[in-house]
Amino acid sequence: MKAGALAVAAALGCATLAASTSARAACMGRPTAGGYGSYLYPEGESDSFATPKVRVHWAKSGTHAATLTSTRDDAVPDSVVYAAETAEDALSRYAAMGYRPVPPDTACDPDDGRLDVYLVKFNGGDGACIAECNGGTCSSFALVDSTYRGRGYASPREGFRTVIAHELFHAIQNVYKTNDDPFWAEGTAQWAMKTLHPDLRDFERNLPSFFAEPTRSIDAAPTGVTAGYLYGAAVWPLFLATSYGPETIREIFELEAEGKKALEATDAVLAKKGSSLAEAYPMFGAWNAATARLAGAGGYPDAASYPGVESAALEDGAGNITSGLAYFVYRGTLEAPVRIALETDAERNGGVVVPLEGGKARLDRAARLPADAEGDVLVVVAGTTTKKTDAPFTIRFEAPGEAQPGSSSGGEAGGVPGDDGCRAAPGRSPSGGGLALACACAAVVLRRVSSGRRARG
Repeated sequence: MKAGALAVAAALGCATLAASTSARAACMGRPTAGGYGSYLYPEGESDSFATPKVRVHWAKSGTHAATLTSTRDDAVPDSVVYAAETAEDALSRYAAMGYRPVPPDTACDPDDGRLDVYLVKFNGGDGACIAECNGGTCSSFALVDSTYRGRGYASPREGFRTVIAHELFHAIQNVYKTNDDPFWAEGTAQWAMKTLHPDLRDFERNLPSFFAEPTRSIDAAPTGVTAGYLYGAAVWPLFLATSYGPETIREIFELEAEGKKALEATDAVLAKKGSSLAEAYPMFGAWNAATARLAGAGGYPDAASYPGVESAALEDGAGNITSGLAYFVYRGTLEAPVRIALETDAERNGGVVVPLEGGKARLDRAARLPADAEGDVLVVVAGTTTKKTDAPFTIRFEAPGEAQPGSSSGGEAGGVPGDDGCRAAPGRSPSGGGLALACACAAVVLRRVSSGRRARG
């Protein structure tokens, strides 16, 4: 776990080890016993402090030494006590949210079943969680930075709260499934951290990397340094929890424990709530677009502080290609009412239109395409499946109040594929009824703003 974009991917997240196929536990080395990687305490120079659920270990000297200042009669460093109390609080609150408890680690640490937290000096990141699995049951231990000096946090206490809450949610995840999809593992750990500590800002610090790549499928590996994108994906569980209830995240993990992948489990949970992944993802894109200066009614509670998404000019015939769960944002002004529809494979793409009032998005009035619209609007077109082959789409303007032939969005059928009702289709003469329809469509006056100019929303 790392604040901001300086994270080193290899040091992030929750390292896992598959369950042992024998009766012997898959135990890892630890800083107090043989070392975990390069993290090894000097012999005879470490100690520990325990709470009911947690034991925090620290080095008294050497590279990994903790901040040793103490105001306590027992001389235990204040930083160690704070780390232990923060971890105890996190586990208690995750339990109160209904998550399964982390199993005791007695198979690997027979003297103490508590979850162990080791304070170490990190080379790159500033936290990790390691699963130790045996017979299908996975306990975990965590490594967190020993001092949080020079790590980008306002104070060591902010660092401890941010990273411990994040890493211990990885320990919760390991109870359900190890080696989860990275966007879901890191995103939900960030969401959980923010849920426990709304005042912490690490959630917001990582959003720009995610918001900068709306056309990348959320489950595709990001380019370059991955940490910011994966952590910024926390807006996806935030969207789900805000839209469908915070229990949604736990329910998804429960289905993952039965063998489903994260997005498959998400679709199944949403189906029980009367929705689907295909219905939710275009609206997720709309929530992301309705941030920064466009933040208005509905959406994320702190939308105005989020970075916004780049938009293209909205016009009849605008289009692109999605692959997987990606989305495109368009913005424009319609001088007269029109119906906005999609020419696409309705099994692969969907869209929503969001009115703008005074330059602010009205997500409370968003409508699935095809839909009538007028004035300033945002249009979001999103892929609705995890399928990664190209799925082209074209935005079409039609006569308002009726679905025109060729509109394939929203499951509406009829007409000739690719015909928006304002052009003669193959085998149809541009005379009689066809000509009348063409004239009616021509009467709709559209002003296309920004004519190809890119705009920041």
